[in-house]
Amino acid sequence: MNQLYFIALIPPSPLKDEVQELKLEVKEKFDSSHSLNAPPHITLLSPFRLEDQNEDKLHSLLEVFTQSFQPFEIRLNNFSTFPPSVIFIDVEKSAALMDMQEQLEELARSNTGLFNYNYDERPYHPHLTLAFKDLTKKNFYKAWKEFKSRTFENSFTADALYLLKHDGQRWKVVTSYSL
Repeated sequence: MNQLYFIALIPPSPLKDEVQELKLEVKEKFDSSHSLNAPPHITLLSPFRLEDQNEDKLHSLLEVFTQSFQPFEIRLNNFSTFPPSVIFIDVEKSAALMDMQEQLEELARSNTGLFNYNYDERPYHPHLTLAFKDLTKKNFYKAWKEFKSRTFENSFTADALYLLKHDGQRWKVVTSYSL
């Protein structure tokens, strides 16, 4: 059976809890709860389909992939948007982050038998989503009016890559791969 997966970086607690609180605030004030279906994360490889029997191959591939990376710092800097429906915490584009994402996408594109990953190439904009999909246009503008003047600065050491799998309701971490 085909399952849906994606690959991400996940901040450690207490930062993860702080971002989760912001997602809950967005749900309460602006009626957008879709981002609560996944833990706070920075997507490195957007959702792709994989046959169940290939999950072990994927694990092996990601274990080898992460061996060539060292932990690196992720800096979070204020809020931004993809109008008219996404509000997020912006992530600074460090060389280490951009290199990892680029190599991971190349790995997916060159292993088409494993990854069902044939998305259009588009510029990578790392971010931590607070609201999307179910945020109405009207509430997007209300929420952005509030968030654009707020500040948010934090950082964490990315020391693992996370594989998440959709269980039909929400995204769950399947495995982490230490850098």
